[in-house]
Formats: sequence, structure tokens, C-alpha cells
Amino acid sequence: MKFTYYTIIGKDLNLLKGHINNIKEYAGFNKLTCEKELIVIIYKNSNIPDNITNSIIEYCNSESITYHIYNEPHNIFIENLYRCWNLGYEVSTDGYVFRGGSDQVFSKDSFVHLYNEAENIRKNQPNKKFILQANTIENVERSPQSRHFVKSFGDSFENFKYDEFETFITEINQNVIEEIIDIDQSLKYWGKPSSLWTSLGPVNRVDGCSWLMTKEEFNKYGPIPVIINNVTGDVLIHDKLQIDGYDEYIVKNCITYHFVRGESMNQY
Repeated sequence: MKFTYYTIIGKDLNLLKGHINNIKEYAGFNKLTCEKELIVIIYKNSNIPDNITNSIIEYCNSESITYHIYNEPHNIFIENLYRCWNLGYEVSTDGYVFRGGSDQVFSKDSFVHLYNEAENIRKNQPNKKFILQANTIENVERSPQSRHFVKSFGDSFENFKYDEFETFITEINQNVIEEIIDIDQSLKYWGKPSSLWTSLGPVNRVDGCSWLMTKEEFNKYGPIPVIINNVTGDVLIHDKLQIDGYDEYIVKNCITYHFVRGESMNQY
């Protein structure tokens, strides 16, 4: 099955370069032998100079990355953000779709493990409804109250501590037997992630920064809403999946560290 990965950027070319290098070389996108595509959603508004946008486009062209421009219709950040997330799904073709912020780092060969586990389930349990999640670690300096692991491995690709990141992964996974982990196993092994408030009330689930679903599933359960009754869209779509009988798992060897900074350190 085809594999598509997409991310969002608008003004920080260096952040995008660091992210794409991580995705392609370290996280294993280039190792995938299936049909695959990288997509970048480039958001544009009147405060972002054309030369910034053009530099991102030139980089995407040089890396054979498909890009789509999103012209922001207003200045409400979260509405623009979710429209960009939805656009990424909309422009993807059939197959698996995996998304992540440009301020995320993925562990060694994450994409290979993720894809292989998804294909293994499809082969052996063809009727199973499932969503696969990347295990999430968040930057403790920016998100100290996160329901996920919180550590300090850096806040940019320039200062990211890969060795410490991988050492921590080895430590948390040393007693984990399963390759995919449900919420009960996750709580047994790690005591995380803690519960979250959803449209269904308080729920224990393995929701994280990035998850794998198919374009067909997005067409059925999407688009991702912004906020309804103080519950954000990335939670609400998993509520729909849970109601419809989906099982959610963390992939043991697919881990992401979230800088929790996006492009917020940029002037535009």
C-alpha cells in the first residue's frame, strides 16, 4: 500500500530542512520500498514575504517534495492550522497517510517499523479496524504538564541530542515484549499516556502527536474539526474512531520527540 507523509511549514526554511532530513534519512522514509510520497503544506499570509515562500518552494523542488500552498483566509491561528492538517489528507492519494509537525523528530527507522506493523496487521487480520500511533515525548521546557513522556533533548534540530534520545528509547522499551502496545500495556510498561478529556468524557487512549490512518478512513471520519465544546479536533476524530470500533496502538519502535515550538521562534 502507498505511504504518504506530510507536514506543514510557512516561514522557517531551516526548521523544514532539519525535519525533512530527519524524515528521509534517519526515520527511514528513504528505506521504504513501497510507493511513497512526501508532501509539504506551505501556508501563506500577508505577513510572510514572498521571498520566504519562494525559498521553501525551491527547497521542496530540490528534494522532489510535492507542495501545496494554503492561502490563509483570516488570522485565527488554530482554524488555519486545522485547515492545513485537513488539506494534507485531502491532497493525499489512496493508501496510508502519516502526518507530523515540522517541529517533530522521529527515532531511527520509525517509518520502517510503522509501515511494517501496519502491513502485518492488514495481512494477518484483514478485517481489523486499527490506528497506529507514534509514542510521544514532549519537550519538558515547553510542555511540562503533558500526558506523555516529558524530557529535554533540545528545542531545535541544531541542538537536538540524538544520542540521549535513543538512549532514553532503549531504556523505556527494554522490557516491552510486544511490537504494538495498547493502552493497558502502555500504562503497565510506562504509566503513560495519562487519560484525556474527550467528547465521550475522560478516556484512556494512546493518542499522540502523529498517527497512521488511511485516506479512505479520513474520507469517512474527517475532516478534523477545530474545537467542539472545548475538545480539539485531533481528539474528536479519535472519538469517532473509538465509537466505530477501532483499536489504537503505539508502535514500539516509532517514537517522536516534539519540540513544541513550531515556527513560534520566527519573527513573521
